[in-house]
Parts: sequence; structure tokens; C-alpha cells
Amino acid sequence: MSTVRQAKLKPECAELYPTIPARMWTSAACLAQLVGAYRRARGQRPGRTEKEERTLSEADFEFRGGLPHWLGGSIAHTRTGEPAFGW
Repeated sequence: MSTVRQAKLKPECAELYPTIPARMWTSAACLAQLVGAYRRARGQRPGRTEKEERTLSEADFEFRGGLPHWLGGSIAHTRTGEPAFGW
């Protein structure tokens, strides 16, 4: 089981990100950089817009893995409804 947060582009969203392969799990950090670069090249903000909290939208990408975040001795969930360990 991987401790690196991974993401993959949903096939139905592939036309929104033509430079990113769909259905391939890869590092979420790497994908965030690619999406940010793609948006900057198109003159768009790389994320953090009013409608978008993260560079990689949960509507467009699937996520798995990652380490839990420790806050004051307790485990924080990485996504609503997802176990903190991602297992």
C-alpha cells in the first residue's frame, strides 16, 4: 500500500485536461503541478478560485492513499467521508 497521495483523471473529464492521461494513477502533487502549468499556459488561475478549493477537483479526479495528518494528537480526515489512512 502506498503512502503517497495518488490521483487519476476521470475518463469523462479527459477533454478538460488534454495534456493529462486519464485512468493512470500518479502522484497527486505531480498532477497538481501539471494542472497548474496547463492553466497558467491558458491564462487561467492555477487553482484556489471561488468555486474551487484545490487545484485537483474531486469532480474531475479520483484520489487514493496518503498519510494521515496529525493535528494536536488526533488524525484529521483528508476528504469528507474517507478514512484518514485512505485504506
